[in-house]
Amino acid sequence: MLATTLTLLSRLPLAALYGLSPLLGFLLYRLVPSRRAIVLRNLQQAFPRLDSREVERMARQVYRNYTDVAVEMIKSVSIAPVDLDRRVTFSGSETIDQYLRGDQPVLVTLAHQCNIEWLLLALNLKFNCPLEAVYRPLRNRSLETLMAGVYRRFGGTLIRDHDVVSTVMQRRNEPRLVSIAPDQAPNRQDETYWTTFLNQETGFFLAPEILAKFSNFPVMFIGMSRLKRGYYQANVQLLAEPPYHKSEHAIIEAYVRAVEEQIAACPSDWFWFHNRWKRKRSLYG
Repeated sequence: MLATTLTLLSRLPLAALYGLSPLLGFLLYRLVPSRRAIVLRNLQQAFPRLDSREVERMARQVYRNYTDVAVEMIKSVSIAPVDLDRRVTFSGSETIDQYLRGDQPVLVTLAHQCNIEWLLLALNLKFNCPLEAVYRPLRNRSLETLMAGVYRRFGGTLIRDHDVVSTVMQRRNEPRLVSIAPDQAPNRQDETYWTTFLNQETGFFLAPEILAKFSNFPVMFIGMSRLKRGYYQANVQLLAEPPYHKSEHAIIEAYVRAVEEQIAACPSDWFWFHNRWKRKRSLYG
């Protein structure tokens, strides 16, 4: 039912969907106080120098940006590739091109900043090579099927997180992009790297570093910035390239700093709704 509704809504013009965004943002802010409390707490902890009024203003902008992205994601179900291609432009893409031309697969790290779904779809169009996006299975299977169909329509595929190593290694010599967005909180069973992030001790998935060292892929970070409503720029930077040192955590640390820098440039575009700092280091072995 949800997938059918989203498919029908996606056929509306994007301008009409944007017309729904302010109402959706207002309702979410007012009617879901538990989530609003998480957003406000996350912002206050990340930016302790802001007073309560400044935090609330930032939170309201977070909601406005989030609901814009939400309706853009709905539009992804039916958006024409040529339309999406002009809405997401790239800076520094030659860094990836030089590896792909040498038949070298590339590991792309992302963050939940701006419209990450549009970025993944645009990567297929920009580089004209297979994109494999690592994800965790959704609870709603029909929604997951719909999402997988959108990726296939643009030439990409989804890899479940527990299948990523075997899938990557099966085609380790084929030029392609493997993407992962590890800026959300790891689970207890995940290998975790602890560092200071946004003024607080934070755990990160070690998966990008493990995968990079196992596959010997170069690692990129693609940050996303909002140019105006419905238009974004993706900025490519090289984080690391082999040979890698097994005992160091330089890759994940470089990723954390890149994400932190991106958030500092526009805090209201990050996904603050996630209870990112719920688990503390003392709870882990």
